[in-house]
Amino acid sequence: MPKNNKKFDILIVDDDPQIHKIISKMLSAETYSVRSAYSGTEALENVSRAKPDLIILDIMMPKVSGIEVCNKIKGAADTKDIMILMLSAKDAQADRIEGLAHGADEYISKPFHMRHLIRKIEHMLATKGGNNVTWPQ
Repeated sequence: MPKNNKKFDILIVDDDPQIHKIISKMLSAETYSVRSAYSGTEALENVSRAKPDLIILDIMMPKVSGIEVCNKIKGAADTKDIMILMLSAKDAQADRIEGLAHGADEYISKPFHMRHLIRKIEHMLATKGGNNVTWPQ
């Protein structure tokens, strides 16, 4: 995990409570601050209250899809810089391209290896954190 004066805030957006439980446990152990939203609507409300540093976003959710959430977040001036990692069961190359085309910064398919997800998040936040991020030796 990047060592930094700031505790990064991550919002998990998925309609599957098991995904929240697994990812929250791992991210909390890595000392990230973790919030949860179980729908696209809840995610947008959550972001409007407090902007996270990174959003882990599922694509397939009822009512408001992850693609729509991504479009709204990346299309607004005050939220466009929030990093989005799409985490989806849709694993075809076309799905990845679509997710990235709609503004996602990274894309990981389910099922996923937790260590891979953590490394991807570390890399994204190191990029966002700039020069004040240092890695353990």
